[in-house]
Amino acid sequence: MTSSFRHSHGRRPWKALLAAALTLMLAACTATTGPSPSTEPAGAPATSPARDAVPPTAQVSAAPTSGSADMATEVSRQVDLMLSPGGRYDDLLRALLVSVDGDLIVEHYSPTSAPEVTANVYSVTKSVMSILIGIAIGEGLIGSVEQTVGELLPSHAAAMTQDTAAMTLRQLLTMTGGLPGTPVGSFFDPFESSGNWVDTILSTPLEQPSGQQFIYSNASSHLLSAILTEATGRPALDYAREKLFEPLGIRSQPAATPVPKPDRPDVAAYDAAPGFAWSVDPQGYQLGYSNIKITAADMIKLGRLYLDGGRWQGAELVPPAWVAESTRSQVQPDGGSGTGYGYQWWLGDVTGRAGDGHPTFAAMGYAGQLIEVVPDLKLVVAVSCLDGPGAFDSADLSELVSEHVIPAVAG
Repeated sequence: MTSSFRHSHGRRPWKALLAAALTLMLAACTATTGPSPSTEPAGAPATSPARDAVPPTAQVSAAPTSGSADMATEVSRQVDLMLSPGGRYDDLLRALLVSVDGDLIVEHYSPTSAPEVTANVYSVTKSVMSILIGIAIGEGLIGSVEQTVGELLPSHAAAMTQDTAAMTLRQLLTMTGGLPGTPVGSFFDPFESSGNWVDTILSTPLEQPSGQQFIYSNASSHLLSAILTEATGRPALDYAREKLFEPLGIRSQPAATPVPKPDRPDVAAYDAAPGFAWSVDPQGYQLGYSNIKITAADMIKLGRLYLDGGRWQGAELVPPAWVAESTRSQVQPDGGSGTGYGYQWWLGDVTGRAGDGHPTFAAMGYAGQLIEVVPDLKLVVAVSCLDGPGAFDSADLSELVSEHVIPAVAG
């Protein structure tokens, strides 16, 4: 599939961390980058993960600056067990980083990857958008999650139906606004074939009344980008660069700035291009649901930011109350037991070797892109995987993280 971008799609959350949510993950988006072109070249992140002088295996580096060296060795051993030469994990795993209590204890990159290599994290973008909405609320640029779309997007009022105007920000964040979901089995959302994505979303009849059941909806997440832009008076990338990316040391200068095209540029070219990128729609809104390209080390930073309640190196970047609200279960997708969805974050529970449960929250993207946080273990895991034939599904990620990494840390 080379004709369109893909991002995560699914109507069910995970069970035992990553059960069913990824089984329906597919869709598409137009391939363009941010509306604020830059002539600065993209390159390696400002900081790269530390590596131990003598890695415990040929493929995994452990670099604890404090804490248990035994833990690092066991996590490294578990990861190495999965990476047998020629095996499926070895073929598809681009990067795996494990951080415990702020220490990067395991760092694995495939032979074709490296610390400075960026990758499309697909629907992990949704969780980044939630972070930015929380920052804007903390600054008073957005009043509250109870504000309606009609109040938040006045410049698009002419396109709204009565129902879409009445949707609340909370409903968009929890995907309970009633907007149509990305069609199962399709590689794109219908709104992506229009000339104005936001207006098309706002003028489309709801699939069900707002405030009822969860519907996994890329349209909901894209409206968040438009809302953020309207509230801040700036492109989402500009706001993210100042408030989030630069404080975290995430390099965010786009590698290229192509204009929107109706022929949907090739996904492989976008994904293979070096450096940071974040696509836009025909009106210049950053995609709220997919296509941020960052490094695995950047993913770890985002996870650590939320593990620490929105603080980074002593500075508060995200209001702690927003972190807490975002990562608690706001809705039960499809009535799932033991699972939940917050504000663009998946919630779950994993079981350690001793049978004890560990609550988790995570950002997930198509084909095995993952930032998982296990607060009681002070654990953050970042996984970046290749797309293509045999791409990872939920069962693979469940084994990779839940059956190997978490038990090694918890044990």
